Amino acid sequence: MLKKILSAAVAALMLAAFTGCSAGSAATPGPDSVTVCFTDALGREVTVPSRPKRVAALIGSFADVWMLAGGTLCAAAEEAWNDFNLELGDAVNLGGAHSQSLEKLLASDPDFVLASASTVSNTDMLEVLESAGITTAYFDVDCFEDYLEMLDICCRITGRQDLFQRNGLSVQKRIQESKAGFAAAGLSERERTVLLLRASSTSVKAKGSSGTILGEMLSDLGCINIADSDKTLLDTLSVESIIRREPYRIFVVTMGDDTDKALSGLAALMEKNPAWLTLEAVRESRLYLLDRKLFNIKPNAKWADSYEKLCNILLDKAQ
Repeated sequence: MLKKILSAAVAALMLAAFTGCSAGSAATPGPDSVTVCFTDALGREVTVPSRPKRVAALIGSFADVWMLAGGTLCAAAEEAWNDFNLELGDAVNLGGAHSQSLEKLLASDPDFVLASASTVSNTDMLEVLESAGITTAYFDVDCFEDYLEMLDICCRITGRQDLFQRNGLSVQKRIQESKAGFAAAGLSERERTVLLLRASSTSVKAKGSSGTILGEMLSDLGCINIADSDKTLLDTLSVESIIRREPYRIFVVTMGDDTDKALSGLAALMEKNPAWLTLEAVRESRLYLLDRKLFNIKPNAKWADSYEKLCNILLDKAQ
């Protein structure tokens, strides 16, 4: 039964900050501006010459944001190609987000670097980059508002406010419409109770609302993630604890490149303990496999697509 549910989920899937020089404010450069000043996610005051010539992005999603702001890149993390399918010409591939080559980064001769405040390999480079006189800004993006703030800063630097409208404000409008429609439906607390699982080739873990794309979105919609009130689920995936709270829906996102292996691990976990099959969400096919590019990797300009798809699931609308 479980294999049938997961197979159906796979088939459906296949078809288918701004801040300024002081916190909370932002400089608005005019046509003659030569710098953009803001406070980054590490609390550092950063001043960037407008329209820098050589920019490097240390994670793939930031490479995508910079391109959405009309910029070009001289170097980027491997995920910019693998996960975001960016056309970067002869840009230097720096390697994975957690194993990048500092030597390649320096050799690419950047004048501005976009880095992640929540990625240790990125923060470890700060001292060297500062010593080399390379302007570096750290960002932390977990939700749409974070993306909008970063895009705003990047568009100010590139001078492309038209792209902030297209890839930011228009996306925000669609999200607001989705949220308004969802709120108007008035789902009960029971119907808004969920469990979020993240499956990889090596493990299956429950995730809370903070720090994950899907978790943040569910929270934004007013859903109740049972892992938020039972922290033991984050350490040990206890089906007994899940049964006691009986989530109405279970959402699964995969991470890593081997989706089949991740789903096989999930199926094996559930089949090993038949108690999983007693969950109403499993019995009544309210277990959903979601597209990792919309719900695990930062969707950026597709954030409205993510909200619309999630709202449709929560409202039991046809996908």
